[in-house]
Amino acid sequence: MNMNLQSQSNTLPTGTRIECYQIENVLGVGGFGITYKAKDLNLGCHVAIKEYFPASFAVRAANTCTVNSKSSNDNEIYTTGLHRFLDEARVLAQFKSRSIIHVNRFIEANGTAYIIMDYEEGVPLSRYLLKSKRLTEHEIAMVVVPIMEGLRIIHQSKYLHRDIKPSNIYLRKQGRPVLIDFGSARQSIDNDGEAVTGFVTHGYAPFEQYNTHDEQGPWTDLYGLGATLYRCINGKSPVDALDRLASIQAGEPDPLKPLLLEKPDNYGSEVLSCIDWMLSFRIENRPQSVDEIIHRFKSIRNKRPQLETPKTVLSQKDIDWDAEFIAVIESELATYIGPLAPIMVKKALHESTNLDELHQSLAVNIDSPSHREQFMQLFSVHASTSQQSVTVNKTTTHHNALLHLSDKQKADDKFKSEAEQALAKFIGPIAGVLVADAISSSSSRDEVVRKLLKEIQNEADKNIFLNEINKN
Repeated sequence: MNMNLQSQSNTLPTGTRIECYQIENVLGVGGFGITYKAKDLNLGCHVAIKEYFPASFAVRAANTCTVNSKSSNDNEIYTTGLHRFLDEARVLAQFKSRSIIHVNRFIEANGTAYIIMDYEEGVPLSRYLLKSKRLTEHEIAMVVVPIMEGLRIIHQSKYLHRDIKPSNIYLRKQGRPVLIDFGSARQSIDNDGEAVTGFVTHGYAPFEQYNTHDEQGPWTDLYGLGATLYRCINGKSPVDALDRLASIQAGEPDPLKPLLLEKPDNYGSEVLSCIDWMLSFRIENRPQSVDEIIHRFKSIRNKRPQLETPKTVLSQKDIDWDAEFIAVIESELATYIGPLAPIMVKKALHESTNLDELHQSLAVNIDSPSHREQFMQLFSVHASTSQQSVTVNKTTTHHNALLHLSDKQKADDKFKSEAEQALAKFIGPIAGVLVADAISSSSSRDEVVRKLLKEIQNEADKNIFLNEINKN
């Protein structure tokens, strides 16, 4: 998540204390809450803290933690939302599953409330899809099976999640995917017998969530999960349920074309038909429970041999970048862009899944085309490995790349020193400045030599200079 969120006035500043928890940074900002990474000062571990902050009708008092409704007219809706926020904590506290985010406690203070949850490294599926665009069939099965197992527990407890979408599925760096954000979770039927209503996410909510007359149940969550898998395959969200309803009522074809008819490459009919089933417009045409469909995805997941580290989608593509390798990259990039290099490298490492992505991401920071090409050549990877995601400190590819960078850097430094010494014999101390300028504006050593020869007036001296360079 963009750390610039910390600069927003609504968020708590770094160092803020909420009882024994110290805020470190912002993880995410939503319509009804702000999530922080914090340190438990008693236990010495990190936690995630979700603060109730409905931005539309709440305000934070200047230089304090205190949150209030914006006006007296907003008091009732603010208080109702706060009660529902605490209900979310109580709902989550009931579930003991690795597929459901775990709540440790909640705190009421400062006119608002905070849910204290386990913190784990990872990213939301939505952010992962921005980079990967699509998931493979096997990756889909690895994500959906744990989420379905979590949904089964929720449904057996007579609750619905009611907001399943890519941003509410969290890919742990270590371990199974987990279902988060239960702000819309409610019991299937309210105590007064009325069907539940609430906020919806367009494209991911079935038509029964738009009104109070249609019963919601496990099939409602399965529609949201089917829509999420549709996004994982098709690269975009499904057509909104209201648009589907309008077309169907007008006697026109359903605008959501089944995946089985689109036949996207590299996906079998089994997974496509399952997703189409989950996205059926009418309730009675969808699977009515997780048990009707989970075994199909389990069989897909088990079709191919497990990888060495098959715990998550992330674990197959994340990189543990080697510290020495990072230092070499920063040093090289600094010759082109100066002290900003470490910041740019850190950003690129976070966004890249392989060497090719890394050097492309860093090269865009270099303005000069010739310098950019020079930099890119240093990080070229053989075509046979450029398609692979590899772990820097564990693979031959990255080891060789590191050696290549180190040797190239040493050779370049040697050439620069020798060129300065040779040129200084003819033009004096200014040679160092001219050599540095020639190297920074050239794409090859031959071009550097040609530029330096122009600084020597006597033809005999030019030949001596060339002999000095060539013998080395």
